[in-house]
Amino acid sequence: MGDPHARVTGIACALDVTPAALAFARERGANLLVTHHPAYLDPPGRMGPDARDSSLAGRCVWEAARSGISLVAMHTNLDRSRLALETVSRGLGYPLVARVEEPDGYGAVLDAGDDAVEDVARRCQARLGGSPRVWPAAQARPGLVAYCSGSLGGLGREAISRGCGCVITGECGYHVALDLQLSGCAGILLGHDVSEFPYVGLLEAVLDKSVNVPVAAFAESPRWHDVAAVEG
Repeated sequence: MGDPHARVTGIACALDVTPAALAFARERGANLLVTHHPAYLDPPGRMGPDARDSSLAGRCVWEAARSGISLVAMHTNLDRSRLALETVSRGLGYPLVARVEEPDGYGAVLDAGDDAVEDVARRCQARLGGSPRVWPAAQARPGLVAYCSGSLGGLGREAISRGCGCVITGECGYHVALDLQLSGCAGILLGHDVSEFPYVGLLEAVLDKSVNVPVAAFAESPRWHDVAAVEG
């Protein structure tokens, strides 16, 4: 989205197209914002400077156009890439042994060794941040775990068929989680954003090696927090 003939002067990378990410791009002199998520999935009805009478997507598209910042989203291409799966494997320190793939999502199969589900959750928290939520299941030591960033969709069943005793994901519906639990599969919910933050660093690293303009990643925090963790 933007002027295809504009010469790129700098690149900013972020998870989402937000006013803060666009401000970061402007501050860095970047006229290209590369994100994991697209600015919108459904076209905004109105594009204007105020999200109250348009939408966040409409405001951001308006602001990007006004600022001369082009937008590129790597969404599904990034999700399914080998580099993304390897990034998750390195980040958690669990070997990558296979991948799961289903029409509405992609993920990595990792070997968690003898770690218990709670150990896996603590490792996710220490290395990725956020406050993971865990649902229990029969397999206290899952062995293989599936990492499915963002929304789980139908990947849970595919993960079970691959021998995974636990699914790590950003988010999933209650009844999906209940179904997996009754099937003996544990689950760790990281938050949609936390599960995909590693991809921003991957975008920065790949682009930095590929272009001759400055590339910078926008440091983002989880969109929500756990009240108990803050009070503790």
